[in-house]
Amino acid sequence: MRADWMSDPIFWVLALPALAVSGLLFQMVLSLFSCCAAFRFRGRSVQLKWWMIPSVSVLCGLLWLLAVLYVVFA
Repeated sequence: MRADWMSDPIFWVLALPALAVSGLLFQMVLSLFSCCAAFRFRGRSVQLKWWMIPSVSVLCGLLWLLAVLYVVFA
């Protein structure tokens, strides 16, 4: 593991999509507690489907795993 991983631009190319998907997942989970189970995506209201939260959580985990593996093994 390198000491300068925070200043590595490749890490940020991997971490920024993971951050974006994490925010989307957070918004989806919070929408479960609203009256109509809808969240906002690009200004539009989207109804939650049963497969959305599991698939976004798997994608989020994979993106974070990729970022962590880059830091550890680069």
